[in-house]
Amino acid sequence: MKTVEIKTRFGTNKVIQKVIDDLWKAGGGTVKIGAGVFVMYDSLHLRPKVNIKGERNGTVLKKSDCVSSELSADLGYGHYDISVRKPHLFKVGMGVYIKDDQGIGFYGTVATITWKDKDRIGISRMLNHDYARSRNAVVSTVFPVISGYFVDDIIIEDLLIDGNSKKNLFIDGCRGGGIFLLQCHRLKLNNIVVKNYNGDGITFQQCTSPEISGCETIGNSASGIHPGSGSVGAIIKNCNILKNGKDGVFYCLRVSHSLLESCRIAENGNDGISIGARDTDHVIRKNAIVNNNRYGIYFREADRVMGGHRNLIFANEICENCQKSGLSEVFIENINEDIWFKANKISGSRTKYGIITGDHCKRICVEKSNLFSGFDRNVISQNETELKFRKVPDKIYSGPGFVNKKKTRHLSIYQR
Repeated sequence: MKTVEIKTRFGTNKVIQKVIDDLWKAGGGTVKIGAGVFVMYDSLHLRPKVNIKGERNGTVLKKSDCVSSELSADLGYGHYDISVRKPHLFKVGMGVYIKDDQGIGFYGTVATITWKDKDRIGISRMLNHDYARSRNAVVSTVFPVISGYFVDDIIIEDLLIDGNSKKNLFIDGCRGGGIFLLQCHRLKLNNIVVKNYNGDGITFQQCTSPEISGCETIGNSASGIHPGSGSVGAIIKNCNILKNGKDGVFYCLRVSHSLLESCRIAENGNDGISIGARDTDHVIRKNAIVNNNRYGIYFREADRVMGGHRNLIFANEICENCQKSGLSEVFIENINEDIWFKANKISGSRTKYGIITGDHCKRICVEKSNLFSGFDRNVISQNETELKFRKVPDKIYSGPGFVNKKKTRHLSIYQR
């Protein structure tokens, strides 16, 4: 496969995007980006069969300062244009984010400006919602620094993403992040630093088997890494997930069969790891989960159908969390089942308990191989009959090794 080098030390996203697009049209290959600072006025859009390699800590993709405007007309779902009160702020080629008080999350729209006509502006993707002036609709030039939609089997590595958070509005992880992936499969992110983004560091939605290795997410305003929306089989290993504003790793909705291994998850603004909403069958092992503001690991409240069941917590260091709130290093809310703790070191001078479990939890197994220190009680349970101090089952079918077509059929990706 062909390799094309970009040697200029300064530029914008357009310099890199043109090389990526040309290589894609020619059949694929690798774009090598030398050391330098590239100001991003739109996402770097990933393309099939095109790998991207920079120089770690030398190749910087810096988010541009954002501008924003209220709407000058209400907007309709499915349309490819917007109307803004301050059209002079926007140029063709800029990335934009459209939302209102109701149109947030997946109802927000991220697109690229394609044309201008007075206050009307064309966009590259259709609107995902109706947006109304009465609901405080706004258009801003915020977007993922790297964006992948429907791209498979490529490698992105050795980049530094500077989110320039102080000069950008917030965008949530359903549509934005320092790196944002939607319906991508088997992508590899290696040795990438994402810092100071006003949102999540790395977020992937409806993806299968992404691999995030040797990356750092530092000082982003939301979560460090956000696996979401039915993603299956993720591998996250050897990463530093530090000082992010919300959770270190936030498992969102129906994420399953991941491996989180050998990461340092520390000093985040809320929980080290947050699990809930049908987030099942994960292996979380050999991580240092320390000094987070609330729980080291938190299993969110749910009903029986939506619980974070069948998760193995193995050989982690979980200590000195609850820096600002919380009574235990691990907190399992009222309805979660089949959570297995094995060979963890759990300690804390700020917390009364090692593990707290809710009153409707079932089959919470805390093996005697776990080492506790510094607590009034190591484990406190509202449902003592369902707390098991016995050996973790020998056969656990969690983690990416047990992904198959049945596990991914909710994403309808058989053809890929």
